[in-house]
Amino acid sequence: MSIEDALASFSAPFVSEDDLQRELAGALSTAGFDVKREARLSDGVSRIDLLVGTVGLEVKTDGDWRSVAQQLLRYSRCDEVNRLILVTTRARHRLVSSALAEAPVSVVVLTGGAL
Repeated sequence: MSIEDALASFSAPFVSEDDLQRELAGALSTAGFDVKREARLSDGVSRIDLLVGTVGLEVKTDGDWRSVAQQLLRYSRCDEVNRLILVTTRARHRLVSSALAEAPVSVVVLTGGAL
C-alpha cells in the first residue's frame, strides 16, 4: 500500500490542523508506515508536519497556495526529503503541484471531516 492509498481511504473528524496531523499520523502508523511528526530538516529552520521515510507530508487547512508552495519549495531543498505530499482541505491548493519544480509533489485534497 502506498502513502497515497492510505490517504485515499482516510476519514476522521478534526477541529484544527494539529488534530488533522495527529489523525493522519495515526492512520499512516496503523497502515504500517513509520511516521515522524514535526520532523526537523537539515536546513536547521524547517520542520515538516510528517515524515515517512524520505516522503514529507505537509498538512494545510487554510492559506494562500503561493505561501504553501514557497514552504514546500524550502522543504524540497532539504536532504531528508525526495518527494512531497501536500494534504489539504482546500481545493485551491491543487495549484501548488504546478508551481513547484524542485521535487515531485502530490496534492491530496480531503473532503469532509472538519467539525
